[in-house]
Formats: sequence, C-alpha cells, structure tokens
Amino acid sequence: MKINGSLFDPLRPTPTGTPVTRPAQAPTPSSSSDRSARADSVQISDAGRRLQAQREDIDPERVAELRQKVLTGAYNTLDVVDQVARRILTRGDL
Repeated sequence: MKINGSLFDPLRPTPTGTPVTRPAQAPTPSSSSDRSARADSVQISDAGRRLQAQREDIDPERVAELRQKVLTGAYNTLDVVDQVARRILTRGDL
C-alpha cells in the first residue's frame, strides 16, 4: 500500500543536488468534513460468539509459549512456510 503525500516519505535529491519538493495537495471535501461524522463499528458473527464461549478451553501458559516463539522468530523458516502452504492447499482454504 502506498500513501501519497505522506510526511514520512524520504526526499530524494535530484541529479543536480537540489531536493525534490512535493506539490501541495488540497484536501478533498469529503476527507476533511466526514472525519468527524464517521465512526468505526464492529459486528461479531455467530461463529465468533461460539468461539468466545469456548474461550475457557484456552491455556494461558500455552498462549504465552506460542507468543514467545512468534516474537523470537521460531516460525520464520522455510520449513514452517512450506508446511503452512501445504496445509492450506490440502484443506482447500484458497
């Protein structure tokens, strides 16, 4: 995803050494006036509610163990990616 006009985009010097400046972008009428009127919302499906009801079966120690493995990069290997891809293909999730 690319966000145009971001203040965080690096400025690249031109071949002559003068920095490239971005043209000023006027806000679109809908983007600035609708921000205060819009609100985020969430809808939880019946399947999500069923999963929440089963939440007591989750072992907090196991969650902590898995979280630590993810944070340390234990799953960032080609073997793990290959196993996940094969399971997705065999289950027909794609």
